Amino acid sequence: MKAVVISDIHLGIDDKIAENVKNRPLLMDFIERLRKEKKTDEIVINGDFLDQWFLPGTYEHEPDSDIFYRQIAKNNQDVMEAFQAVIRDGIRLVYVPGNHDMTLSHQTLVSILPGITQARDVRGLGRYRTGARGEIVIEHGHRYESFCAPDMFSNKAFMEYGEPILPPGYFFARIGVQSIVEGHPEVHKQIAELPLPDREDAYQVIRYAYYKVWKDVVEKIFPVKEDIGDKFIRVGIDGFQGQFSMKDIVPGAGSDGISQELYSDFGKHWEEVQRRNLVPHPVSLPEQLSRMTDQTLRAEYAKKQYFDLDPTVDVVVFGHTHVPFYQEFDGFDRKKIYVNEGTWVDHNSDDPENTAVFAEIVSDERETRVSLLKCVGDDRAEDIVPVKNQYVK
Repeated sequence: MKAVVISDIHLGIDDKIAENVKNRPLLMDFIERLRKEKKTDEIVINGDFLDQWFLPGTYEHEPDSDIFYRQIAKNNQDVMEAFQAVIRDGIRLVYVPGNHDMTLSHQTLVSILPGITQARDVRGLGRYRTGARGEIVIEHGHRYESFCAPDMFSNKAFMEYGEPILPPGYFFARIGVQSIVEGHPEVHKQIAELPLPDREDAYQVIRYAYYKVWKDVVEKIFPVKEDIGDKFIRVGIDGFQGQFSMKDIVPGAGSDGISQELYSDFGKHWEEVQRRNLVPHPVSLPEQLSRMTDQTLRAEYAKKQYFDLDPTVDVVVFGHTHVPFYQEFDGFDRKKIYVNEGTWVDHNSDDPENTAVFAEIVSDERETRVSLLKCVGDDRAEDIVPVKNQYVK
């Protein structure tokens, strides 16, 4: 059987700010080519399909998530029609939730793409098991990251309805897009320095690491014109109602050491979050906070969560990072492969050389062959597997 895995398409509600506009015709041609060739058994959309996060903080959108996602589908109706044609022709179309569409419900997606298969386990997450021997596991990869994993234990005091799961990464994205639309303004905000915590107090050490991440975001990575106390981040989804400032998010000095309004208990519930999110092998919070942009860390997750625990898994596919990546693991009875299939956004800031990347997996009763490919148009794709030598350190 042959599976094609694509992820991080990031279709948006407004072409003026969406990440996937120029690449949309290329995506439609690619889908149509797969349909006409009749050589592909299934196409897997591995998360971040319809994007609810990539919006400026000041953007005031429809508060009903179901309506919001249907508006995204309407803005990208040509892509929806291309996927619908695939389903009609008997190719299995599979969706796995990502972090940017973690609030997309089963019912809403069915109303947009009738006949689509959905791989879900808990709200905001899913795994898809496939292959001729069931040896392939596909998931978006945000399950193991505190900034992006569904979190239903923080911010309960702010919630007016529903079962909220938005993690801190949602606000990271809203501030980031605000910085983009403002042209990365040259402003110099100084977040107050906090004293180093007692190393014996593990909880305060974690909160200090969280503070350092946000300090870098506000001061260096995503500068915005708005002041630290300006309530410019408009939120009306997933139980959050109102307008928030960076001060509500960035930790500062408090009576108990380090504190902030939103995610004030960051780190305290991490073990509970992981249990709720069905993480087989708990992930260290300090390690992942210190290695947020390390691509090899995701390969380590694949090994610890799958290869070390289940000998029947030979291939693990993650999305999420936008960086195409390939790594083989030795020391097992069979060769084990981890791959990240990259992204389809127009301008890939995380890896400028690569966008419109996908994984092609061919599986039979004896072996599994994995190719990491870049769609370059004119019915052509280039093999980029040597990218592993560039990123594996």
